[in-house]
Formats: sequence, structure tokens, C-alpha cells
Amino acid sequence: MMDESALRNCQWAKNRVKMQNVRAAGVYCHEDSIVKETKVMKALRNVMVAVLILLFPYLIGCAGPHRAASEGTELDCRVMDDISNAVYEVVVPKPTTDSLQYEKPLPMDLLPYSTRTDKYYPLGTAFAISPSEFVSAAHVMNLGSRSQFKEIFLRDKEGKVYSIEKVLKYSKNRDFIVFSLHHAKARGFLPTNKSPRLNQRVYAVGNALGEGIVIRDGLYTSDTPEEEAGEWKWIRFSAAASPGNSGGPLLDHDGRVIGIVLRKSPSENLNYAVPILEVINANKNVAVVQTRMRYILDNMDMTKRETLRREITLPKTYQELDSELNAMMDQFSNKLLKDLLAENGGTIFPHGPGSTRLFYKSYNAVFPRLIVKGKDGNWDAFYPNRSREADLGNNGHLTCGTLGSTTFLYIHKPEGIPLGTFYGDSKLFMDMILKGGDRYREVGPENIKITSMGRAFEDDRFTDSYGRIWVVRTWLIEYDDRKVVTFSLPVPGGCIVMMRTGRTGDVDREDIPELKALSDFIYVSYYGAFKEWQEFLGMKNLLPSIFSTLDIHIEKDKSFRFKSARLCLSYGPEVMKISDKSGFQLDFGYFQEKGKAVWDINEIIATEEKYSQVGYAVSRMMKPPKELGDQYQSNWENMVERKFPYDHSAYYKDKVTIISTTNCGDGQGAKKEAFSSSVLYTVGFIKEGNVSQKEMEAKLEMFMRHLTIYENSGENGDKTENREPKN
Repeated sequence: MMDESALRNCQWAKNRVKMQNVRAAGVYCHEDSIVKETKVMKALRNVMVAVLILLFPYLIGCAGPHRAASEGTELDCRVMDDISNAVYEVVVPKPTTDSLQYEKPLPMDLLPYSTRTDKYYPLGTAFAISPSEFVSAAHVMNLGSRSQFKEIFLRDKEGKVYSIEKVLKYSKNRDFIVFSLHHAKARGFLPTNKSPRLNQRVYAVGNALGEGIVIRDGLYTSDTPEEEAGEWKWIRFSAAASPGNSGGPLLDHDGRVIGIVLRKSPSENLNYAVPILEVINANKNVAVVQTRMRYILDNMDMTKRETLRREITLPKTYQELDSELNAMMDQFSNKLLKDLLAENGGTIFPHGPGSTRLFYKSYNAVFPRLIVKGKDGNWDAFYPNRSREADLGNNGHLTCGTLGSTTFLYIHKPEGIPLGTFYGDSKLFMDMILKGGDRYREVGPENIKITSMGRAFEDDRFTDSYGRIWVVRTWLIEYDDRKVVTFSLPVPGGCIVMMRTGRTGDVDREDIPELKALSDFIYVSYYGAFKEWQEFLGMKNLLPSIFSTLDIHIEKDKSFRFKSARLCLSYGPEVMKISDKSGFQLDFGYFQEKGKAVWDINEIIATEEKYSQVGYAVSRMMKPPKELGDQYQSNWENMVERKFPYDHSAYYKDKVTIISTTNCGDGQGAKKEAFSSSVLYTVGFIKEGNVSQKEMEAKLEMFMRHLTIYENSGENGDKTENREPKN
């Protein structure tokens, strides 16, 4: 019979530890051996069954002297008591600050009492294998992850919290860590079993779902070679494992550790543990970093794979090892990205034959496009198939869509907010994005809309290869260890944005470097009313470098002039109305010049008002190579020969009348020989309604009087300045 203390401990263990153990009992007899029961025999059998049922709980573990549980039964109560003393929660302190603001107070009362009053977040599980050695999964400890949580703690069954003193062993690929605690020893520790047997009952112990230590049973089903080189074998087991189990012990039926629980199987209940033998046999005072990484960018199919192998001398404090691992992983990740771009440089846009087609295209890209390698091997400028609009009030609006891992936005700021204020105030900037998007915090069953993220945590500048200056900002989501990053480029009336959200370390290590690389593949137009252009041009420290070579002069009701190294155009109110609402657009593209790829203006559009269909367009066209096919060749021939639609013939289409011609700086009456250049310009005029040939021709002639083309060809003519990529 158990003494009072043992009974109390057993009862505590049963209350503290939830067991999931299903059994079945049955009586089988062969059909040929059936014996007819007498009434006495039947009564005697019923009495024996009743007695066995009453004694069953004592027979399976709690009665008699202390002993290990028999195979296939529950763990002995004293073994469970040892577990409760040796197994710990891995926790981090909850953030004391929250930069976010919400549409209403957070309904924290919807959370369970223990969750909302706990000062810590649970991450996983750890356990002691000696009085001074504690073990967990390496990934639970956040080392080298650039987490906002800078220190990890263990918490025992009584709620006491301990900090880590030294890391004694560490393996990233085998996913384990051994460490000691500051001024603390384990109350109890678990023995180990270095050679467990297959098909035996096992118990997964851990802080499942962050709701306290639980024990769940199953079978040790198989040994599975690790995926990369088969250097060791994972233990596969059928005991249930949940988020929070990571780092906990996998026990045999005697309560001995056979492995460390690591992860769930994604498709079935056959979960993974690393054998405890791998921990015991690992070299002392060494951190082994071996990880295989694969790098790929959103807009291309090329990849770079490489394995990082390093060793770091231990022991070290948690902070010392974390710092070394972060520096090592940052360096390795950056190297992979650089190697990816360098090794494929000959085929990545703007290089290689797959880039040619885009050099001869021009897009309206007020909403930004991303240059992507298509399935046919050709690069082209794509935008999201699905985008959505949001009203920001006072004639402001936001358009957003997603390509790959990146959200793209075009923000037209509300009237009454100066562009400098909108762009310079990081809180206002993000508030506008949140106003147009859906970002929530989940509290129990409710999703509470986030209305502000406060001022940016980081605010920096980055200049891409074409001289475009991106404002790079990040915001912290403290409660969830996540981070938001935006790359924004000012345009008249607002900005374009690339945005990503992820775990803090992933944003720092992967997203920001990737967005820097992707910035070279952004296809964008600059479009706005004259008043917006004047405001935009005043932000000189944020303008792309090409704008330093442009002369854009706007004088209300009097004159407009645009001049670059390639051309000059101007007009007065007799040609077209000039007001604050007049529209102007520069469509930029990429093309080859003197053997180099440049980012420069493909098309210039001036309109009577920003959204009106009355205006002029001047387009730069290049002679296409024969490999681009008949459609390109035919269009070029029509320009050279001044055939329709470049023959001064006005035509009506889609409720507007259009007229256009070709100009190479020769004036209207040039002979065909003057068009031997590899670069031509087309000039067009458009007006709403069905307009006469005479009026359309007169309007085009008035505009062309003040249009001068400096550029004659790629080989001859005046020297032109353009934006060549740095690399």
C-alpha cells in the first residue's frame, strides 16, 4: 500500500500531467473448445471479473514498492514525478511596449485567464540530463535568428524562472543544444537510454500548445536517415506532438530519454526526434553549424544552393553565441545572393538574349511593374493579375497587388497634405497604407484592425543601380516578433512601394537584401498634374539622378518646357491650356546604348488636364533586330515610310481622334534617306470626339514647331547622357 506522501505525489502528477493512452481488453476462445458454463461457474466468473476491475488501477503502477512501469502500461507515478522536476518550459518575457494602435481597445478578456496574466510567452520545452546540464532543440532557443527576444529563460513547474549561463554543446543541423543555468541546479534529471528498441512504447513530453507539460504515448516506429547525407538517423514515433513540444524529451517505457522531440510530420502522425546518443557523443565545447541554404529571387528561376559548415569554440554565453551566429548567417546569406547574381549575370536582365524583347517595348507603369523572367525565357514587365483599390479620402487613393512574396502599392496622397510631409513622416506614411489595407491582430476569436504602427523603427536610404533613391523603413510588431519593411520611391503626387512582412530575423537577413536586388527590376512611370510635378521636383535629395539632367519648366498660363540631352519640347497656351491641373507623364524604360543597358525616357505625354484625353505624346523608337519577328519589323517600316498610322492621317477610335507622324529632327518634309537612323521619334496628338483632319493636322503642326530632336542615332549625332547601371 502506498504511504500518504506517495499517494499525494501520484495524485499531483496525474493532475499536472495529462495522459493519452488507449487500451483494449478482450477474452478469446477457440470455437472448438467452448465449454457450457454452469450457473455456479458463471457466478464465480462474474465475481472474479468484478474483483479484477476494482484492483486494476493498483495493479498497473501505483500499488506496491517503487518500480518502473511494465512495457505497454502507464508510467510509474514516481517516474512522472521525476519528469515534472526535470522538464521545463522555454519562455521569453512578453514585450513591455506595443507600437501599434488599434480601432478599439484589445478585448484581452477573451483570452484564458492564465494566458492574459502570464508575463511570458512559451516557446518550447527543455529538460535536465544531469544536475547542471539542460537540453533542448536548437531551433527553440532563437540563436542566430535576429529575434526581438534577446534572452531565453526556463520555467519550472512552480513558475520559477532561470536564465541561461553558458552554452556547452550546440548543433544546428542535428538541432540540439546543451547549456547550464545561472546559479541553479536541476531538482531532478532524466536518465538516458542510448540504444532503444524499435516498436516499443514511447512517451513525448512537452509544453504542447503552450498550455503546460503533457505526456502522450505512441510507438517508436522507425529510424529515418537525415535528408542531406544520411549522417545519422532520425527517430520516428507515433506519439502526438504539437507546437511547443519541440525540445522536450522522448522517453521509453522506463522513463529514460531516447531522443529530443523536434517537429511534427506535415502529413501524418509520424513525428521526428534526434537520438539522445547524438547529443551524448557530440564533442564537448563545440558549436557545430551545418546548414544547407537555397536562394531564389521572386522574378527569376535561377537558384543558388550551398552548405555552410563552421565550428565555434564553446562555452559561451547565450548573447556571445547569438552574436557570432548572426554575423555568420548574415555573411553566408549575403554571399549566396551575390553568387546567384554573379553566376547568372550573363542571362539576368538586362543581359542575355532573353532581355532583347523588353528593350523594344514601352509600358505605362504608373502602378509599378516588376521585370520577371517568363516561362519562354524572355524578360518582361509584369504587374499583379489582381489588384485592389482603397479610398484614402480627399482625392487620395491606394492601389495594391502582390507578385511573388512582395506587395506592390501605388499611393496617391490626399489633397491638403504636402508631398514632403507625407513622404517625410513615417507614421503618416504607414497610417495611409494601413488605411487602405487590412492588417489585424488576432485576440481570441476576434480580429482587431491595426490603425497605426507609429513611427518607423528604422529609416534609411538606398540607391539602386539606376540612380533611383529608395526610402527604406521598418516597423516592429513586438507582440509577435515580426517586422514590416517598405521600399518607397517618390513620384508626383505620392509614391510607389514594395512591402514585405515576416519574422524579424527573416526581414533583416533575407527580405531587405532581396528588395535591394529587386529594386533594379522595377519598371515605373512618373505621372502627375503640373502642381504635383512642381512639388515633386522640389524634393531634390530624393530624385533619381537622371532628373539632374532634365530641365522641366512650368509657368502657369504661360509656358511649359521639357529638355533633356535627347530632345527639347515646349508649348504655350495657344497650343494647349497650361494650368495646375495640366497633366505630364514620363514613361521610363530600359534599352541598349553603345553596348550598355540604360534606364531612360521612352515616352513623354502632356495633356490639357491630368485625366483628360486631349494631349500630345512623343515616343522614342529603336530599329528592332530581325529576331524579334515580323510584327516589330512591319511597325518599324511603317514609321520609316510614314505609312499609316504615322502618315498624318487622323482616325477615330474608341471615342477619340488620333493623328501621328515620325520625326527624326528633320522637320516634316524630310526625305526617306533621313530615316536611316536606328532611333526615330513618333509624335502624336489625341482629342476626344470625332475631330476633323484639318483641325488635328493643325494642332500637330503647332506642337512640332517647338520640338527639337538632338538624338539622330546610336552611333552618330549629339552626345546623350543617360542612366547606366552601376554594375
